[in-house]
Parts: sequence; C-alpha cells; structure tokens
Amino acid sequence: MKKRLECIAAKIPDGTGVIDVGTDHGYLPAALAERGYRGNLLASDIGEAPLQTAREHAKEAGVENKIRFLCCDGLELCPPDAVDCIVIAGMGGDTICGILDRAEWCMDPQYLFIFQPMTRAEVLRYWLVYNEFAIVEEDLVEDGGILYSVFCARFAGHTSLKEAELFTGEYEKIASLELFPVLWEKLYRRFRKLHSSLETSGAGDEDGRLALSALICRQLEEMEPHDDDSGCI
Repeated sequence: MKKRLECIAAKIPDGTGVIDVGTDHGYLPAALAERGYRGNLLASDIGEAPLQTAREHAKEAGVENKIRFLCCDGLELCPPDAVDCIVIAGMGGDTICGILDRAEWCMDPQYLFIFQPMTRAEVLRYWLVYNEFAIVEEDLVEDGGILYSVFCARFAGHTSLKEAELFTGEYEKIASLELFPVLWEKLYRRFRKLHSSLETSGAGDEDGRLALSALICRQLEEMEPHDDDSGCI
C-alpha cells in the first residue's frame, strides 16, 4: 500500500466503523480488513466502475465479505450509526468541502475525520475553521516524489490559523515534522514568486492579492526552519 495510505491507516482508531470516501481501488479498506480491523468497513465511490475495481481487489485479498460498497456521491448513503471515522482522501480540498456541506449529520464530535487533499488544502482548512472544527493533528508524507498533507479533525472545536497556516497547517503541530522544511521551502518559493510577479505587473492592488502575498511571505519567514530545530532535515 502506498505511503500516503499507510499514513492514513495508522491514524484510524479501533471503533464502530470507518468509511473510505472516494475509495477508488479500495486499497485502504482492504488493507484494514486484512489487518484485522474489527469495526464496520464501508467504501464509497461516485462511479460504479472504480467501485467494481475495489470489489475485485477485495475479492483477490479474500476480504470482500468484510467490506460494504456504496455507489454514491460522498457520504450520501453512509449510515451515520455505522461509523465513527470518516476518511476523505485523494481529491481536491474544494471537492471535500462540498461533500461535507451535503452531509450535515456528520457535524458531530463523535466522528473523527481524516483528510488527505490532493490540492487546495488551504480551502479545506478554511472551511474547517469557519465551520467550528478542531484540527487535532497534522502530518506530512512523501510518496512517489510528491508531498502530501494528512490531517485529522473533529466538529465542535476551535482552530485559529494565520493566513500562511492555511497552507502549512498549524505551526505548533507541524514545526517538528521531518518533512516540514520541504513543505516550507516549496511554499516560500511559491509566494515569493507570486509577490514578485504582482509587484512587477504594475496592476495595483485592487483585489488585495499583493498585500496578502506579502503577509503570507512574512508569516512564512517567521516559521522558517533552522538546522537545530527538532525533527528537521
């Protein structure tokens, strides 16, 4: 199983059950079943074709009878009392927000959410903060040369993030991670380039992007990793 899925699997506690939303090939629920997860295992996907692939993979692993497959949009057919852990991985942050918007039943502190957005993680973090979720854990994993953010959240909490932290994750939770310097370098180069481009364009700052990019650069500079930081490369 890929490193990013291993990272997610390690965060799933024993409990009532887990649903893997947008399961694609179904590697995560199949691996959990093989490893003896005792709760309910559900796998959903919006397309019947990938769901059939997931069924076939589960059958090859000998665990097809341990997983319930749901062809639906997000959490649409998930029984609220069947799970206490919701995994939404492998899609854009804005798409994840839409799934959450359409499933008000999951606005409940009994559910642990594990997110791994492929893009626009900042949009998802903003949505979580605005909708009173607590982001309880942040992690980073490198898989196939790509750096992924994996983070956990619960409803009815509070997380306050600076503008730059929407992109990095909460500084106190990520500063000691081994891969944080890699993420920091990537983001700092991105926003320095953006700010320089906006400055030289001479278009003014009517939309506020110039000021915002400058603010994020300053905040990133305050987070700059140092060689003596614990856990840094």
